[in-house]
Amino acid sequence: MNLGYGLYQEQMQRLVMTQQMKQAIELLQCNALELIEKLAELADSNPLAEVEPPPALWQEPWWRTAPGTGGVRKDAAGFPFEQVVAAEDTLTQALVRQLRLMPAPLPVVRCAEFLAGCLDESGYLREPEDALREALGVSRELFAEALALLQSCDPPGIGARHLRECLRLQLDRVPAGRRDLVRTLIDHHLDAVAAGKLAAIAKQLHTSPREVQAAVDELRRLNPRPGYAYKAGRPEYIVPDLLVHRDGARYVVLHNDHAEPSLRVNPHYHRMLARAEDEETRQYLAKKLHAVQWFARCLEQRRVTLYRVGEAIVEYQRAFFDHGVSALKPLTLRQVGEALGLHESTISRATRGKYMLTPRGLFEMKYFFTAEVAAAGGSTSAGAVKFAIRRLIEAEDPQHPLSDEALAHRLQDEGMYISRRTVAKYREEMQIPPSWRRRRFAE
Repeated sequence: MNLGYGLYQEQMQRLVMTQQMKQAIELLQCNALELIEKLAELADSNPLAEVEPPPALWQEPWWRTAPGTGGVRKDAAGFPFEQVVAAEDTLTQALVRQLRLMPAPLPVVRCAEFLAGCLDESGYLREPEDALREALGVSRELFAEALALLQSCDPPGIGARHLRECLRLQLDRVPAGRRDLVRTLIDHHLDAVAAGKLAAIAKQLHTSPREVQAAVDELRRLNPRPGYAYKAGRPEYIVPDLLVHRDGARYVVLHNDHAEPSLRVNPHYHRMLARAEDEETRQYLAKKLHAVQWFARCLEQRRVTLYRVGEAIVEYQRAFFDHGVSALKPLTLRQVGEALGLHESTISRATRGKYMLTPRGLFEMKYFFTAEVAAAGGSTSAGAVKFAIRRLIEAEDPQHPLSDEALAHRLQDEGMYISRRTVAKYREEMQIPPSWRRRRFAE
């Protein structure tokens, strides 16, 4: 065998992913809100791009509204009510405002304000007491007084050091007749309550399971995370990309024109390109114009692909739109891809984070792609099986809930042949507790 260097020439074919192809794929998998961000980035970097936000997500500025048109409601100062941002207090701000109104010595109030700033997002005081007292430089008595003052604020349970203390601080909300039993459950039986061992608790406390169940119901009405009421976060809105409208006996798929911004070429720079005498300026503007045109073609291709995928889903899942979730059929990305002449990865990107507003409600497009489950006379979808499981559980006797094995037998009687293990998997995906936790004792 001879080893050595050499030059060889060969011909081969391979797919090279250009920057434009990457951009087209990236735009296809963007949802409506992400697409607005992409267009905003384009408008910032390309002077020839003009982007007009969709009317559904953008209110016309008050200074562009003609007087007397009634297009935007305004207050006495001339500003529209829709553009006034609601100010929300943080947990610390709300507590400090309450503390400053309480009749307590100033050092205690200042110490309580400091502790309010040390709470975590759940409203718990997790820092060790010794470290906090050292940072404040106060005595143990003053610290205890400040902590008690903080724990007297709203929401109840705030400033607790652990779960049991948080629940004990809310005992005033429990009816007096059950308060002692609820306190006992908090102090000694929280783990057993979480495990659903109500009968064992009743045996230990020498009371009836019905009384324990009533006390547990009261316990579950308490708030284990009182600070979450002030948890900051911007609301997230779902904007449907496709609209499904029923027209007589057929369903019509429409593209939501109000969900996408409109992109056009800036006429001023377009005229400048035609009049430009400097070669460097002409090349720069021509390059930017080509980028806008390519972006517009990608948007149109995205629009067409979404529309075709939506039509295919409506055609395959016609029974769902007529009869509901129980008629949902098994459907895969490959089936839709083969019907449209597209790769299944393209279908996956086209349905990622996209929503359809239908007569049955608002659904993510991936909702209609479900696995196949064996059934009498053919097959059914996993979505239909989950719907049947939920229906059986809602109709069960609370005193004798159906086990996973019993649910599997009931489903087999309805022609859905799945195992007990599959029933348990679907039940857990729907966040439904097992039968021993669903059991209710006689009222």
